[in-house]
Amino acid sequence: MNLKIYRGTHQIGGSCLELSTANTRLIFDIGQELPSLNGERKPQILPGVKGLYKDELSTIDAIFISHGHSDHLGLFNHINSNIPVFIGENAAKLQIVTARFTNDKQITNPLNYLLSGQEITVGDFSVTPYLVDHSGFDSFAFVIKAEGKCVVYTGDFRDHGRKKKATDYFRQSIPKGVNSLVSEGTMMNRQNERIATEEQIEQQAYQFMIAKERPILVLQSGTNIDRLVGMYKAAKHSGRIFVIDIFVAHIVSQLGGSIPRPGEFKDIRVFYPNHLTHRMFQKPGNEKLMKEFSRYYIGKKELGERKEYCMLIRDSMLADLQYIKNLKGSGMIYSMWSGYTKTHKVQQLLRFAQTQDMEVTYLHTSGHASMKALQTLAESCKPERIIPIHTEKPEQFMKSFKNVFIANDGETISI
Repeated sequence: MNLKIYRGTHQIGGSCLELSTANTRLIFDIGQELPSLNGERKPQILPGVKGLYKDELSTIDAIFISHGHSDHLGLFNHINSNIPVFIGENAAKLQIVTARFTNDKQITNPLNYLLSGQEITVGDFSVTPYLVDHSGFDSFAFVIKAEGKCVVYTGDFRDHGRKKKATDYFRQSIPKGVNSLVSEGTMMNRQNERIATEEQIEQQAYQFMIAKERPILVLQSGTNIDRLVGMYKAAKHSGRIFVIDIFVAHIVSQLGGSIPRPGEFKDIRVFYPNHLTHRMFQKPGNEKLMKEFSRYYIGKKELGERKEYCMLIRDSMLADLQYIKNLKGSGMIYSMWSGYTKTHKVQQLLRFAQTQDMEVTYLHTSGHASMKALQTLAESCKPERIIPIHTEKPEQFMKSFKNVFIANDGETISI
């Protein structure tokens, strides 16, 4: 069995790797590179995977997607549409909804859904996916076997979120003495960063919400479902209605269980951002999509007359916030990676908060594994070799782990 990491050995984002035998080739993740924080668009350079793309004779037997974040899935529209794709069912649903709102393409390949712990056979390989805890909903790690060898690919994971037990089960299920552990190392250059649990973030948000009678805005990713659940619980316990926009309403409507959804949860209202709403109604066929949650509508006028609400926002909603009248002295929870404060749109939003005398608090925790989580994983499976991926500092692994192999993009590694 051979391993080739096409991208990710010395960078975060854009992950793509291949495991192969003489008869079978599997691709794990097809991510696009992360955008620049200064707003400049990077040209998307396709990893040099022969037989993967459109207009090529396909020699890839299957593609496995660890989760739906664009730095793991974002290049799917370039791939040959005949190659089967394996992905979590909920991750696929969220990609389809997101594509409708962003005018991106939906996955057209034959879809196969991953089930945690259920082995999949493709050619010479057996691949067992395991659900793991991550800020991306429906994320999986993989135990991959062929020719008497075993490789574990973590994808992105952590053990301090709401699915900690999933990560625990994954660790317990890995065979001892695997040949290679291909491990994410996002936090290697941020080891001093505070790691809070999602429950702690929820409790801190609740304390912030009950401190004063005022509107609360939460700047966070609408697809970070763990965080959304925590903010909803904090809002509910502090006696607030929970306001989400029409995009997030469609995201949560795809998910079941205890995920707060309009209609099934009485205290949820739906806001229609002006620019997004205008753009969506311009495209034929979107009328039904946009009107699906109209009965739960809340507008700027009503928001301007109320104080007891918690509203999820994005940096693209500044033009809407400027027309809500009662935001003077309100509270804002910044709940994303601190690096995004360097982007132009977030800086504009924070300047607006300053002009409104908003109290801004920073409540966030990483979607990625801490050093302790990485060490616990390595101790559990005792790999012959650890190969870092999804990290800017692979050499940091050598300070804390034994048998570390620092790969380079495009290098073929014999397992």
